[in-house]
Amino acid sequence: MSLNIQPRVVFHIDDDADDRLLVSLAIQSIDPSMILREANNGKKAIEFLQQAKLFGDLPCLIILDLNMPVMDGYATYKEIKRDAALSVIPIVIFTTSFDRRDKQYWEKENVVLLTKPVRFDLFTESVSKILAHCATK
Repeated sequence: MSLNIQPRVVFHIDDDADDRLLVSLAIQSIDPSMILREANNGKKAIEFLQQAKLFGDLPCLIILDLNMPVMDGYATYKEIKRDAALSVIPIVIFTTSFDRRDKQYWEKENVVLLTKPVRFDLFTESVSKILAHCATK
């Protein structure tokens, strides 16, 4: 089985429907050819990624929120990293958290953490920075 990372597919995991919509709008304004897939919690995200793995159709990037019900961002990240096929997908944390401990944790993991801005222009600018992490393989 050959796994294939799709360079135009981004996977966004966030329980907040408004934030999912804002990311979608930002991506559409940056690059309308990109395809956005979504999950509203970590458990659904892992199920989606397992299916994508079966079909050899993995996203080029995962945008992950931290504070979610069912399975939070930390547990979701650990689950993804346990799977060799999924662990190659770049992950960027996009959160409302300003907690210094969150920032320190993700720095140790060598994962980019961006705090969600309130203004849409800055939000779009952050999403543009996130998209630069998309795997090119």
